[in-house]
Amino acid sequence: FMLSVPYSEIGGQKMPNSVAETLSVPGELIDQLSQAYQRLVDHCDHLKSLSDGDHRANFEVYVPPFSTTEYERYSADARKQAIVDAVGLTIDDTQNRKCDAGIVCASGETVSTVEQLNEAKAHFKETILKIRSLASGKAVGSRETVLKKALKSAGIQALDLRECYRQIRVMPPHLESISWTWATSHARIQKLTFDEAVTMAEGLRDRDEELADTALDILRRKCAPDELLVRRITLPNQLRANFSYLENGEIQRKSCPIS
Repeated sequence: FMLSVPYSEIGGQKMPNSVAETLSVPGELIDQLSQAYQRLVDHCDHLKSLSDGDHRANFEVYVPPFSTTEYERYSADARKQAIVDAVGLTIDDTQNRKCDAGIVCASGETVSTVEQLNEAKAHFKETILKIRSLASGKAVGSRETVLKKALKSAGIQALDLRECYRQIRVMPPHLESISWTWATSHARIQKLTFDEAVTMAEGLRDRDEELADTALDILRRKCAPDELLVRRITLPNQLRANFSYLENGEIQRKSCPIS
């Protein structure tokens, strides 16, 4: 499986007072939350316990961020650190993470444990969504306030929720190659109406009157009012894994985001 680490979403953040302060979370839901979290912990602990056995069985590992020494990137300690960082669930775990990318080859038992952990993560997220839904239709911020109360009642308010949701990527069998690259020129496309584009151009006046006038002039000269436009939004640099694997006798090539 491959390690993939996104930005943090902190579950214990302060939220403004709202009508949610008067909402109570049913004890049954608190119990479900505690049990869902315990499942996560159990699978994480089991996964960590399998590390040494996999290394003794000569399964390969390569964790570039673990060390500046190439030899240590293939070591048992690199494997342990990669797994510890992959299964972190709390804010402290996220802040103390040392390895943000790597590949760990593992036994069938380990892969099965990862798949069970991913299922437990999905179930935990469903439980969180149930709790948030208690404040459906209430004031802005109510859902987070209700969730904060539930996490505190369960004694798990220090969780990093995004880490609890994040699936550990399991690579396809018969992996042939893998490499990491930084994507520095990718973007996403947002559809806009003509009126929305005009509003955006007008918004430029706060920092540059001439630029706003130029943008409006171009829109009115070159675009029809009923024309569908697009906006290209440049995205931050992204670490990606490029890999190939054998399927039905043919090499398949794919890419996936890491950061």
